[in-house]
Amino acid sequence: MINLINAAKITLRSFNLRSLYKTVLSFVAIALLVTTTACNGTEVASTKNLENPPPGKITELYKPITPPVGGMNNYSDTDPRVDTSKADGKVDRLIKQSKDLERKDTNPLEQIKKQFDLKGIQERVGDTAESIGQSAQETTDDLSEGTRKGFANVKKNAKSFKDDVDTAVKKAY
Repeated sequence: MINLINAAKITLRSFNLRSLYKTVLSFVAIALLVTTTACNGTEVASTKNLENPPPGKITELYKPITPPVGGMNNYSDTDPRVDTSKADGKVDRLIKQSKDLERKDTNPLEQIKKQFDLKGIQERVGDTAESIGQSAQETTDDLSEGTRKGFANVKKNAKSFKDDVDTAVKKAY
């Protein structure tokens, strides 16, 4: 029993007046918040009848100018004040052009024939031979340059090796 009394005294000493003041103030603030929010007299959004608003209640923010036609938000995707006839004409022209191209290019043999007709076989062979000649010349130049650099490097290494051997022999005697 004495231990219980001592524990109560220790608890009361550790529980100071300042923390009690903060706790009470917090509860009062919470109660004030709850009562003002719950009792402000407005309707809850879930209980409103949105399909049948009361008479005289304005449900639209503005009066629509154009009737709903589809698109985003049930209205046309383009501004009705903008003249789109040029764009419509261009779209129609491009669609017709793509359909014509589809009809023309269905046979792969015709495509090959068109390619050969644009540039003759002799010209193609000449271009290929010229590109092969250029490639061979570049390879030859690269090989000769690499051989020259390699020979110079071997020569330099041989001289360095001779100098190292001479130095080692002199140190040995």
